[in-house]
Amino acid sequence: MRPPTKHRPLALRAGTAATLLAAWPAFAQTVPQPAQAASGPTALPAQDVRAKALKETATGPVAGYRATRSATATKTDTPLAETPQSISVITRQQLDDRGVSSVAESLRYSAGVTPGAFSYGGDVFVMRGFNVDDEGLLLDGMRAFSNVFSSSIEPYGAERIEVLRGPASVLYGLATPGGVVNIVSKRPQAETLREVGVELGSYSRRQVNADFTGKLDEAGTLLGRFTFLGRKADTQYDWTRDDRLYIAPALTWKPDAATTLTFLASYNRDRQAYVWGSQYHVWGTAADGSPVAGRPIAQLPKDFNFSGPGVGFDRRMATAGWLLEHRLNDTLTLRQNLRYADIKTDRNEVWASYFGSSLGLQPDGRTLNRIGVFRPDRDRNLQLDNQAEWHFGTGPLQHTLLTGFDLRRVRFRSEIRTDGVIRPLDLFNPSWVEPDWGAMNTISSRDTTHQRQESLYAQDQLKLGEQWAFTAGLRRDRIRQDAKNKNGVETDSGWMATTGRVGAVWLAGDGWAPYASWSTSFEPVASQQGRSFDPTSGKQLEIGTRWQPVGRPFSLLASLYDLRKTNVVMTINNVPEQKGEVRSKGGEFEFTWTPQRNWDLISALTYTDARITRSSGTDQGKSVINIPKVTASVWSMFKPAAVQGLGLGLGVRHVGDSRSSSATVRNPSSTLMDAALNYEAGPWLLALNVDNLFDKTVLTSCDAALCTVAYQRSLRARATYRW
Repeated sequence: MRPPTKHRPLALRAGTAATLLAAWPAFAQTVPQPAQAASGPTALPAQDVRAKALKETATGPVAGYRATRSATATKTDTPLAETPQSISVITRQQLDDRGVSSVAESLRYSAGVTPGAFSYGGDVFVMRGFNVDDEGLLLDGMRAFSNVFSSSIEPYGAERIEVLRGPASVLYGLATPGGVVNIVSKRPQAETLREVGVELGSYSRRQVNADFTGKLDEAGTLLGRFTFLGRKADTQYDWTRDDRLYIAPALTWKPDAATTLTFLASYNRDRQAYVWGSQYHVWGTAADGSPVAGRPIAQLPKDFNFSGPGVGFDRRMATAGWLLEHRLNDTLTLRQNLRYADIKTDRNEVWASYFGSSLGLQPDGRTLNRIGVFRPDRDRNLQLDNQAEWHFGTGPLQHTLLTGFDLRRVRFRSEIRTDGVIRPLDLFNPSWVEPDWGAMNTISSRDTTHQRQESLYAQDQLKLGEQWAFTAGLRRDRIRQDAKNKNGVETDSGWMATTGRVGAVWLAGDGWAPYASWSTSFEPVASQQGRSFDPTSGKQLEIGTRWQPVGRPFSLLASLYDLRKTNVVMTINNVPEQKGEVRSKGGEFEFTWTPQRNWDLISALTYTDARITRSSGTDQGKSVINIPKVTASVWSMFKPAAVQGLGLGLGVRHVGDSRSSSATVRNPSSTLMDAALNYEAGPWLLALNVDNLFDKTVLTSCDAALCTVAYQRSLRARATYRW
């Protein structure tokens, strides 16, 4: 059987949250505007309306591809040059130029990150050699969800996407050591923006979107925003869909210059699917048609999906919360961030029914045994983060002191229902019959988990003159978890963890900022076979430099790191043991350049050596599966002056080969190209994006039996009208 979805020890006892945004002020409310010329609406250059004449902040719009500030690494509005850890910002303009339609896609040109092969259904990726899913995905600085299949954030609702590499527990609590990705939501702006768009593309893709923001009253004390996206689409695989409805209203109230209260809400309805794998690599056919072991089944179509009709997700996600900031005086600012989320997911799945070495195939080498599964999940969580930010001096030192208390309540319920083995499938002559999902009443598992997390943290950012910036932080987490299975057996668990970070940056002049840091992380481990385990621990040493000269059109980031994860649970002879260690060493390089006003270029190079350094099994010393040693990418967007309004984009992505979980098969390397063509005329923007331009077929994420076909060529054409 395919392994069931990993549910981390995160479930929650959710508190009650009051309904937010009960009344959404209509955008139809008229705000006095300057008179328009008689010729019609004023054309607004693409992107400029979001960033023109605005001083850059850590959460606001960015003009172009190069950001200079962020709050993800410190929870304060901090220049990137003063951050002693590797961090990158993917701006809204870059997302639009590349035609990004998922968070995983947005990360393709970032150093240190390897997106999943096929991300419909959940945002999954790898950072610095470690899997990052629900525990490393943040939304507005708070954990997004509690389960990887709950987490599929719409990038059209993002103002910027920020990548923080390395341990981040000192600010965010339990997390994988590879890093976190923070999606910063679009927020109401004083500058008026109105845009509507339509999109058509490969696999019967049809999409409409709209984004409106501006003042809701003449004084500008009320700002509003409304973002919408609706999509109907198939995917490259048979029987799978990529349908989405996304609605995100937002309201900002500024009663005075010292207070800002922003309400954020969203609703998602997704009908998607996760493909476990599509290509068997352990059986092939000889010239006479007889089965031969050890050869890929190249004859299977690239769109083949052994799951058949009726599989997929039906997921409904609703979130509501606020971001409150009040500046008491020049010394002290108070903040409170809150979000409540309710996610319901019904999943119809068909797995290959294989155990040990049978791999689900019958002796004829072509008939696959399968099992049908219905999985209803419910995820409810409440998060609250209270912060106090102090600014003061002690002798030659200037301090930005952050203290905070956050709490999280999660309630997660998951079931697996099955009817046992369903009709076997002839891989070369399939006869498709949809399972009777309603008849799946055999409950193989039912788990309810409540999790409560309370945390205290403190961080001091110190400036010594104009040349030195220091950061020191400490956090204490307490987690309690109650779990009950289908038999009514209850298990109580508890963890305490202390994490920290220290770092220094030398502001050497001319934009150079070498840095060094040490940071730690922790991650609770789910119980196995009735045994409880200590949390895993991550420790990292990192050195690097950033070069971002003022007034010059480029920025450079280079880093070297040594990252260890200890207390890893490894199963040896079906017995779980907490004796493992994984070590990841590597280097990363990113370069962003605007050689001319009409030309943007980004490039990234990554080397990762992730190995199992301690194990009781035979895998000690081996590289971690599905982690390529080398990845590299370049993306360029050029707007030739000779043709006003024309834009030409081209990207190249290389992913090196990697070890798979099969002893005989490696994930092959690949080099893919992406392209973009757009034309701007007045208020209109016409754009064409092509991913995997030459339609190369790449098998990846191989395990003992299956490989997944990575994204095939896809085209998306869109028209956007802004006024």
